[in-house]
Amino acid sequence: MNDVEMLNCIAQGAEMGCQGVTAVRRRIEDQAVDRVLCSQLARYGKIYHAAGLMLRNRGEEVRHISPIAKTMTRYSAGMDLRRDSSASHVAEMMIKGNTMGLNKLVRSLRDYDRRDSNITLLAKKLLDTEEEHISEMRAFL
Repeated sequence: MNDVEMLNCIAQGAEMGCQGVTAVRRRIEDQAVDRVLCSQLARYGKIYHAAGLMLRNRGEEVRHISPIAKTMTRYSAGMDLRRDSSASHVAEMMIKGNTMGLNKLVRSLRDYDRRDSNITLLAKKLLDTEEEHISEMRAFL
């Protein structure tokens, strides 16, 4: 995996995190959970913008996640939260999403040629962010 592919993987991971958090925040009532999710959304946004800037500096654009993936995320979150919108269920949903993102990024990092240490650092920042988000959500289980 080259630099551009890795940056797109990072950007898409952060974008998917933003989508997941946004989909859940629209349907929850617990203010404490919402505050944590708002903070997580800001962290994902910073990583997304950093990856986008690094791509633009290389003359590339971000390859966004597909509209189908976005729609499925919103739909799935909505259906899940209609069944149970408790703080513990929201936390469980978010932990599952963070874990999926973490696993995908670890696999991508394994395939990345690591020519650019700044890209590796940004990927590790996203990994740390996913782990931090999991830890934050555990408090609501």
